[in-house]
Amino acid sequence: MELNPRLRVIAGCVTDVKTMADIGTDHGYLPVALIEKGKLVSAIACDVNEKPLEKAKKIIEDYGFDSSIETRLGSGLSVLKPEEAEAIVIAGMGGLLIRDLLEAEPEVAAAAKKLVLQPMNNQAVVRRYLETNGFKIIHEDLAREGDRIYEIIVAQKGVMIVEDHLDYELGYRATQTKHPLLEAHINRKIRFEEKILDHTRGKTTAIARKQFTESQAYIKRLNEVKKCL
Repeated sequence: MELNPRLRVIAGCVTDVKTMADIGTDHGYLPVALIEKGKLVSAIACDVNEKPLEKAKKIIEDYGFDSSIETRLGSGLSVLKPEEAEAIVIAGMGGLLIRDLLEAEPEVAAAAKKLVLQPMNNQAVVRRYLETNGFKIIHEDLAREGDRIYEIIVAQKGVMIVEDHLDYELGYRATQTKHPLLEAHINRKIRFEEKILDHTRGKTTAIARKQFTESQAYIKRLNEVKKCL
């Protein structure tokens, strides 16, 4: 099973465990690849939609892993019992949804040895949730596909105190680890903020002026970080 760069980095974060649940598995590529490489003993492929799960089931059967990978239909972590999977992967969803899924089944999330999360947006929301709900980020990684850079967050139960606001936005201690993709990651965020500046420049409403000032300050801070890389 050949994984795309995003799933390859996510797979690399599923370490030191024997069992894994893939929430929102889609075609089931991730559990198939991990079983194929001998990284897991068993896995649970879960999806809220029946059609993707049927496709995943077909792929799992084609690879001969139907005795090692179980498929389950259902929403989020509701399909799992506490400690049923050492690692729980939630990837390819919005950050608000990932937060809500964790919040809906706190006992299941807390019982996992490792959470591997890949929010498509609102990454800061996920990091704040982890900090305020008894989790600590133990590793972060970045993956690149074309112009898109994906953020992967690995967490477990513990205490984490975020002292720098940029740790929510760029990644926990990202400026210390200096990932090879960090500069490109920062540039992408700068481009996004520049679009906000273009949209709010010259507008007189209080909200627009506030957003313009905040984006200016954020771009300045991001450029300062770039100088230290």
